[in-house]
Amino acid sequence: MREELRFLKCIDHDVPIQIDIPDEGNEFPAVLLIHGFMSSRNNDNYMLARISQKIAAAGIVAARIDLCSMGENLYSRENYGMKVMIREVKASFKYLQNLPYVKKENVGLLGHSLGGRLAFTCSTLPAKIIVSLNGAINTFEPINVGYDKFEMANLGYSIVRTSCGGVELLYQKFLDDMKDAVNDNIKNFKNPILVEVCTDDPTLDPNISLNFIKTCHMANVDSFTVSGANHTFNVETGDFTKLNEVIGKVVPWISAHIK
Repeated sequence: MREELRFLKCIDHDVPIQIDIPDEGNEFPAVLLIHGFMSSRNNDNYMLARISQKIAAAGIVAARIDLCSMGENLYSRENYGMKVMIREVKASFKYLQNLPYVKKENVGLLGHSLGGRLAFTCSTLPAKIIVSLNGAINTFEPINVGYDKFEMANLGYSIVRTSCGGVELLYQKFLDDMKDAVNDNIKNFKNPILVEVCTDDPTLDPNISLNFIKTCHMANVDSFTVSGANHTFNVETGDFTKLNEVIGKVVPWISAHIK
């Protein structure tokens, strides 16, 4: 596997995109990996990087990005919201399609947490597949994000603590964008969808994904559940057992449906 780090133009800033490319072959399908709320492409003990490497080992290009103001994305945190992130995902998807070693018609989306919501929202793209990992996929309604309302009202921002223990600033734009970005786009998506849900997730209500699986009535939806794991599959503890369990199911599914 070889790696490339590039920066693509979106609006008036650059989006970092790290690409893992299989060793053998000249043209590959590809998957765009989208991180979650207040995370980054290499956060959560390199969770997405570990998934990306296994996807590349299966003969598929895997690319992951840093969304607005996270990781190496230098766009101002004041812009952090669904509208900007949707545009970043769409720009990254098209960028992947145009790489000389990527099969244009075989590009998919994989999102974790808020990234899952972005993947469902961006299902208007010609994605070959969509994968949600503990995704906030109830795109027909805003999601509740914990924040200090007093801080928001008096300072214009709130200090939030992330899943990996970091401290970040959340501005009103994120809350406003969440309301404006409500959609039901996934109902029109005809290609394969995989929904994974940790039934013991303490961060994001697992019923969000479980209810989608139960009530969507879409024949193109596959799913599986994982028990005994938190929102990021316990990777912060250094135990990758549950993440490896997920990878062991997700990567073969991707291989079977994207090529």
